Amino acid sequence: MVYIRIKKISNKPYAYLVESQSTKQGPRQRVKQYLGRIHTVEQQDNEKYVVVGKTKKEFLQEMLLRELKPAGFKENKEIYSFQELHFCPKNLTLKKKNQKEAVIKLNEGYLCSFTMNRLHKFAKTDDMNKDAFLLAKYFLEAGLTISEKEFVSFYQLL
Repeated sequence: MVYIRIKKISNKPYAYLVESQSTKQGPRQRVKQYLGRIHTVEQQDNEKYVVVGKTKKEFLQEMLLRELKPAGFKENKEIYSFQELHFCPKNLTLKKKNQKEAVIKLNEGYLCSFTMNRLHKFAKTDDMNKDAFLLAKYFLEAGLTISEKEFVSFYQLL
């Protein structure tokens, strides 16, 4: 089981991808990947329009911009910037000015390059119930709010 764990180092929060393993002494956590330093942004009230896209990537780009624009991200050529954070919709990456990985605490999840790419690379299997549960979990872990209609249209794009 893989999940995102938060550690405080020098009183600053950092996100790690952690896997649980059971041993004779009890469960142990193994760090799989460093995700980046966590930044918080002020979420403004934004109008929730229905996201539509012809491809998975277009759909995710529109959904991410719907969440990030009200938080203060402004477009500069092909990159959206806010303070020291840069979001590239083309590559679905979130980095700081110095090209280090960054994480944004968004709603009840953490938006980072890993969570965005996990949604983009999600593939259907034969079990629709398992897919729906896993996909909903991935959206929540990424901190994205998605309506039932949007969820169904995204699943159909897979």
